[in-house]
Amino acid sequence: MLDYSDVLTDHFLNPRNRGVLDDVNALGEAGSVRTGDALRLMLKIERGVIAAARFESTGSGPDIAAASALTELLIGKSTAEARALSYDDVVAALGGLPEEDRSSAENGLAALAAALKDHAQPPAFRAAKGPRVEQPLSIAPLQPSTPVKGPAKALSPEEETAAVEDVLAEMRPRFRADGGDVHLVDIVGPRVRVDLKGACSGCQLAGLTLGGLQKRLAEVLGRTVLVVPAPARS
Repeated sequence: MLDYSDVLTDHFLNPRNRGVLDDVNALGEAGSVRTGDALRLMLKIERGVIAAARFESTGSGPDIAAASALTELLIGKSTAEARALSYDDVVAALGGLPEEDRSSAENGLAALAAALKDHAQPPAFRAAKGPRVEQPLSIAPLQPSTPVKGPAKALSPEEETAAVEDVLAEMRPRFRADGGDVHLVDIVGPRVRVDLKGACSGCQLAGLTLGGLQKRLAEVLGRTVLVVPAPARS
């Protein structure tokens, strides 16, 4: 299992600046809903300084944490300073990032580059494109699920893994009936990361699949759980 810093975990559980930003004049997107790591970065730039930054994400814990940390880094910076932000700056703001999740920081920087490029367009051109934020991302972000009753006893990591696998086996006929499947990737703190296959990776089906699975896992594990899809890796 991956080892995440306390800072990264806090950004994941308590994301800063998440949601739609009014009066957006710089919009950048990266990733994909299909691969589970779509990111929309919204900026309000006044006199060359980023006055506000917010984001929407369908990603996993590291994706959300990286976007949260990035928005904190951006607010108050000039566009030139924002353009100079690097991968190492984002990683430092997260207190570290495992190499396996490198794409989380890279995705945020790609969205930032797109937003700054968008803002650099002539004002008349940007005005002709209409409202800066037209449609919400397809997967509504899940909120952590907490069971009504706690467990009779705390489970060891091995017991939790076995319990999650049992739940997936229990729900697998339902997944396959819908033309998909779900496999466990890892469990880190409250986050249970899963790999979505087939129809389960579709934007709307993914939201329904993860919501039902998350509620069931919270009941079985007896603690707060947030199920997130693992981005597809090339």
